[in-house]
Amino acid sequence: MNLRALANFLSVAEAGSLKAAADVVHIAQPALTRQIALLEQEFGAKLFLRHHRGVTLTEAGERLREHAERILAEVSRTRAAMLSALEKPTGSVSLGLPTALRRVLSTRLITAYHRAYPHVQLKVHEAFVHVIEELLQSRQIDVALLFGGARRLEGFDITLLAAEDIYVVGPPQAGFDVRRPVSIKRLAELPVILISRRNQLRLETEAAMARHGVDFRPFLEVEGQPLTHDLVEQGIGYTITPYCAVQEELAAGTLSGAPVRGLTITWALAVNRARAHAPAVRELIALVHAAVDARVREGSWHALDSRPSSAAPLRARRMKPPAALAEPK
Repeated sequence: MNLRALANFLSVAEAGSLKAAADVVHIAQPALTRQIALLEQEFGAKLFLRHHRGVTLTEAGERLREHAERILAEVSRTRAAMLSALEKPTGSVSLGLPTALRRVLSTRLITAYHRAYPHVQLKVHEAFVHVIEELLQSRQIDVALLFGGARRLEGFDITLLAAEDIYVVGPPQAGFDVRRPVSIKRLAELPVILISRRNQLRLETEAAMARHGVDFRPFLEVEGQPLTHDLVEQGIGYTITPYCAVQEELAAGTLSGAPVRGLTITWALAVNRARAHAPAVRELIALVHAAVDARVREGSWHALDSRPSSAAPLRARRMKPPAALAEPK
């Protein structure tokens, strides 16, 4: 049984004649007769009584007509729903955003998506990158921003977005200068506040220091970015973080910071491959790229260089200081 055969069966029932129905559905009468015969063979019952005026439905044929009408109506509704979904995303999508991106990207991205697609249920998880990775692996997130150097995630497509310097950050009186990078070894002399070793940034920092023969032990471990920044501002210690996480505080003078020479991270977009073609997910992916482009273009995300054209492949790019903080000529 197939949908076309059911539709042709209904045409015969409505026309009351194989010849008349064949003209309506634009099929040769012998071919239509074979379709009806195959249906009768499949259901093990005569569907039509044939007479000199045409055909009429048997009792089995009447029952099949009821079911066929419901089946084809449901198929029609399904097609309409799918076409509507392609034109206007619905359903739900889950997004993972690192806390470091809160000021430069997250709020604008969420607001833009919600306004553009109010019928999509957007679920947002804001957390440290290592927590987002765990949510990705357990399939609780469809789309996420994370460090490009994160461990391989099976079933996810990873697209590199951009790279930026890692900064050492201290209280205003620390006197760091964004124009004067500090060495890896300098970090060992400071009481540094970091998060747990599950985090990629912590691991890369320790690996870089090990390559320089430096034994590094954090002064304090804190699993919270706002609290860490408060402690640094109060002079309790220093921290190591992507520039985007502190660029507003550096500009306002509530913190001081400098890039760590040779230490960078790359931001990447991770997408659950099984969900990538869902309209709600597809539009979110496009909006992430558009939001990053907009923040860079307007200068709100100073940590990134200008992005390449949409036709060029995405690849890691180094940051340069914002114009207002650049080295004077």
